[in-house]
This record gives sequence, C-alpha cells and structure tokens, in this order.
Amino acid sequence: MPLTPELRTPNPVLPTGYSLLEVLVATAILAIGLLAIFGLARSAQQRSLDASDLAAVQLTAETTLNELLAKQAPIEPIPPRPIDGARDWRLEVKLYHSPRSDLVTVFLNAQKFSPQDNRPTGISFQLVRWVSKNRVRLMGSPSGPFFGNSLPISEFDDPYQ
Repeated sequence: MPLTPELRTPNPVLPTGYSLLEVLVATAILAIGLLAIFGLARSAQQRSLDASDLAAVQLTAETTLNELLAKQAPIEPIPPRPIDGARDWRLEVKLYHSPRSDLVTVFLNAQKFSPQDNRPTGISFQLVRWVSKNRVRLMGSPSGPFFGNSLPISEFDDPYQ
C-alpha cells in the first residue's frame, strides 16, 4: 500500500533548510556585490558633476570670448575670478604681444583649483584669439584704445614658451 502524504514522516538525516554557514556565505556575497554597485554609483555621480562643471566652464569661456569679440565688453586683462555653475574653477583673460605687430593675443584660461589647499590641479581649458591692437583697452586706461608698441602687457609670460 502506497504511503499517503499524511503518513510520511520527515527523514531526520536529510536537512530541510539552509545551514547557518550557507546563509552567511550568501549574505557576504550579496554585501560585496552591493558595495561594488554603490562604489560605481558614487564614481558615476562624481564623473557626472565633473562633466557638468566642464560644460559650464566651456560655455562661460566661449561666452566671455564672444562678448569681447562682439564689442559687448572691453578687451582688457581680467584677473582670475570664480565661474558661476562650476565648482572650484576660475577664469582669467590675459593679453600678449603677437608675432604680428598689428595684433594682440587674447588668451582665456579657465583653471580648476583644489578645494582643500586652493592650488591649481593641472586641469584647464584655454581659448586663444587674435584681435587688432586698436580694439584693446588696457586695465586702468581710461582712454580705451591704445596705439603704438608700448603695450604694458609684457609683464605676463608668453603662453607659448
């Protein structure tokens, strides 16, 4: 006569569940996987913020240069200033003598600084354009355009050396 489910008894030799060791190993594997995923998510978030900062830096530098070239702002040196929308970035405008005597090199430099010690990190973005000398106004010059070869911009280092 076959045994019905009511008459069957569990075999005491065969385990009916998971052992404590199996549960601990499964939990450890799950924890390691979750830590790796959270680490990747944090890294992806940081890269996203860095990309957003760089986009704001590029947009600000290009806008500043376009304002200078469109005569919306005087072409003059601008000391380093923070960039809105970009953490720890500064933008500056420098003027240099050009190899051609009728042109001035306008050099925009955006540079990232370390938030801990306020030192440059080595990450930067530059734009360079050449403009006619008669469009340049030097800082502290109330008359605006300058003429001649006496540009007081030799105090700046040449960006190409």
